[in-house]
Amino acid sequence: MMRGIVTPEMFECIPEIDYNIGNRFFLGNMDNYTKALLSTLKSIKSKLPILQSMIISDEYEGLRTITQTLNKMLSNIGASVIAEATYQLEMILLNEDQLSIQDQLSNYILDLVELSEHLEVLLKKMDIKNTIESNNDQPSFLNYDFTKTKESIKLSSNLLERKII
Repeated sequence: MMRGIVTPEMFECIPEIDYNIGNRFFLGNMDNYTKALLSTLKSIKSKLPILQSMIISDEYEGLRTITQTLNKMLSNIGASVIAEATYQLEMILLNEDQLSIQDQLSNYILDLVELSEHLEVLLKKMDIKNTIESNNDQPSFLNYDFTKTKESIKLSSNLLERKII
């Protein structure tokens, strides 16, 4: 997946991440570390609209699942401070402190937005865009034609109805 050499200096653009912690977690495997960084960015981007709608609606269903997922991902890549903020948000939610949760969630969203912007800069420096495009050519279940599976299921159900199977 990697094209260029990744150096600790590249991580200067992202103060939220301690390169040494992330690198140690992935046992020095930069390919896996890079994939985790990209996966974390995608996860943050997909969860931000949900978190923002929670603030608007004052409904926090699913917030605990989101915080647990993000906490683990952020810890793994070395974003310890934001991982701790994630944990604190979860504790406020568990204690049902409705007065604090709105403020804490607002601040948390701002932290995530800033982290995602910095992650994008880092991944551009690592030249991830070119490697992602080349990975799209590889076989994947995402490229699988599920219409054949649907046809197979219909055929099987027809055969079951006729008691052929």
